[in-house]
Amino acid sequence: MDASSQQQQIFEKFENYDFNNDATFQTGLKSIVGNHQQKSEKEQHEAIQNAKFFYFSRFVQNFDYNQYQAWRAQNAAAANDGSSAEGSKNQGTDGSTSQASNDNTTHSSVAVEDTSVASSSDPAYPKSFQEICELIASGKPIPGIRQIPNNLAEGTPSEAKLAPKPKPWEKKATEVEAAVAESVPATADA
Repeated sequence: MDASSQQQQIFEKFENYDFNNDATFQTGLKSIVGNHQQKSEKEQHEAIQNAKFFYFSRFVQNFDYNQYQAWRAQNAAAANDGSSAEGSKNQGTDGSTSQASNDNTTHSSVAVEDTSVASSSDPAYPKSFQEICELIASGKPIPGIRQIPNNLAEGTPSEAKLAPKPKPWEKKATEVEAAVAESVPATADA
């Protein structure tokens, strides 16, 4: 079994998971919904989807949410291609079938754009701590980690414009010298 079919099974398991009857999830969901009551319906839906992903990844099986969104958009596009071809054959008298498929196609193209923007701007970090350990042990670079050079800035440093502050022992030495200078002339006159 290859990795893509394993991922597909995980994604299908996630989509078919019964979140409505999971008491632990429902307890957490109440607080999330309560915090997002003043927000738009789209933001509420995104918060619920993020909560489902977090819960499923944490307690059932871990997976990459960006890959899931890409898979979901790909499946939606494939389903819309099939349904739009089918819809043109079976179009009703009022044209409602073609309008519904157009709405779905528009939604799926927006979803594809969103996932491509998210995946191109975010570096591909390893999914787990164990993967990071394996990469370090094998000497491979960790994706998403910037390499910082071991040299200092190559430009010439600026010159200091202020005199350095005197150290505490330097302050005492100048005070003692000033006191000695004042007391020496007084003893010489006497």
